[in-house]
Amino acid sequence: MNLNRLPRVNDQEPCMGFSRGAPGAGRSQVGISGAILMTSILRGTLAALTFTSTVWLAATPAAAGDYETCAKASGDQAIAACTRAIDSGRYSGRQLVVLFTNRCVELNDTQSDKAIADCSQAIRLDPDGAAAFSGRAGAYRAKGQYDRAIEDMNQAIRLSPNDADMFNNRGLAHHENGQYDRAIEDLNQAIRLNPNLAAAFYNRGNTHQHEDQHERAIEDFSQAIRLNPNYADALLNRGVAYYAADQYDRAIEDFNQTIRLNPNEATAFYNRGMSWERKNDLQRALADFRTFSELAPSDPDGPKAIERVTRALSGRHGFRYAVNR
Repeated sequence: MNLNRLPRVNDQEPCMGFSRGAPGAGRSQVGISGAILMTSILRGTLAALTFTSTVWLAATPAAAGDYETCAKASGDQAIAACTRAIDSGRYSGRQLVVLFTNRCVELNDTQSDKAIADCSQAIRLDPDGAAAFSGRAGAYRAKGQYDRAIEDMNQAIRLSPNDADMFNNRGLAHHENGQYDRAIEDLNQAIRLNPNLAAAFYNRGNTHQHEDQHERAIEDFSQAIRLNPNYADALLNRGVAYYAADQYDRAIEDFNQTIRLNPNEATAFYNRGMSWERKNDLQRALADFRTFSELAPSDPDGPKAIERVTRALSGRHGFRYAVNR
């Protein structure tokens, strides 16, 4: 679920809600390019939650380049290396479990069914491996099967009860299943176990924001930023929380910083435009909405915002002309 976009505005007053954005993928803990993150399986430009994943690397033979690349790389490079290592027939036991688990994590958002198959194979090989249950939960989450994701996270927590990432990930699943109180409980436990887990503060901030608890959301986003000063998603979503709390100058500061970190983050321009519009600085609002439309040409909100602000500017200039005559 996404908190990064400010509410759409009609010709009258803006409604206070949040539109959805598109999640992305990744494995390392991110500061994510916009989304709620499970510590690191989710990453995206308009993202709002962070899924945390663990990369496993068992002892390997000396020349096992693909095995190490499978664990240390990401994206297509990791998937290709994992596949070559699995197909080589060189690995068995714990090492094979690691390969299937890591490929599962990399396939999570893009090829969820294949990810589920890989993590299921890892579980068959090692029923006591928490990482495979957590990885499969991420794939179920990507498919919108939140109950199954929660079931797998329950098992992961039974196997690894002191792992903050596991509670963070189950908290995300509860959040996306609309169970916000349970999400908060799990994220609280994740923070107790690891007070430096920025993703847990970020996810809890998003959950507070969904419940319109803007000040609590701001506190959590701020802590995530203290732990990771380049956490662009936390800056973007804190800006949204400031906007919701009518603190438009602070919102603009956060959107400015988001843009400095990611000059192509379309949502930050849209949100800053909304903030300028609230401050009645229509020229700056128009400039931001035009940039948003250039970066996201298929999004209908851009042309609507441009038309709305252009009409407001025309009315303002027409009034001044009539007065000056």
